[in-house]
Amino acid sequence: MRGFLKFLAWATGIIVVVIVVLNLTVFDSWVIPNDDPNETVSILPTLRPGARVLVLRSGAVSTGNLVRCMDPDAPGRYVIGRVVGKGGDSIEAGETVLTNGKRNPAPHACEDAKMFVRHPTTQEDVKLDCGVEDTAGNEHKVLRDMQHPEPNVKTVVEAGKIYLISDDRHLHLDSRDFGQVDPATCQHIVYRLWGESWFDSSQRFTFLW
Repeated sequence: MRGFLKFLAWATGIIVVVIVVLNLTVFDSWVIPNDDPNETVSILPTLRPGARVLVLRSGAVSTGNLVRCMDPDAPGRYVIGRVVGKGGDSIEAGETVLTNGKRNPAPHACEDAKMFVRHPTTQEDVKLDCGVEDTAGNEHKVLRDMQHPEPNVKTVVEAGKIYLISDDRHLHLDSRDFGQVDPATCQHIVYRLWGESWFDSSQRFTFLW
């Protein structure tokens, strides 16, 4: 019994050391803030404030990645979006997104096809359509309002820039609002340790891509 407890103590110690080293060198463990109602609604349905996620400290970001970037309009703050275009890409963004004239596959609706969210300005509940979209081979959920669509914005991504889109396409905070961003200021959000509540098992230990 003493031998087993000694082994367990050593194993636990090694795991803790590995976690600490990874957190210092590879990942940044980050809690999504809850101080900006526009960002709070824009990151739905993928993320919610209070969620703890792992962000890669280094490495290039790719199309389809969910990323954390320095806010172009507020130094010291972050914006969150999904990369849909790089330098030279033609983007048409509204409730749906076309990159170089192609729309990502949308294989099916979410399990809950409708979702009510709080409008950050009017504080009224808005009913949005929830669907699954495939971006660069990775499926993720998006919110849209096809009955009251956002006007399409057309642009060509500048060299050395990337274009970000919120997973909430209707109540967004993305490149339609703050412009294209420098990818050097962005880091890939790769994993959710837990959501706004630890007790929500559906939001624990999930890859985000």
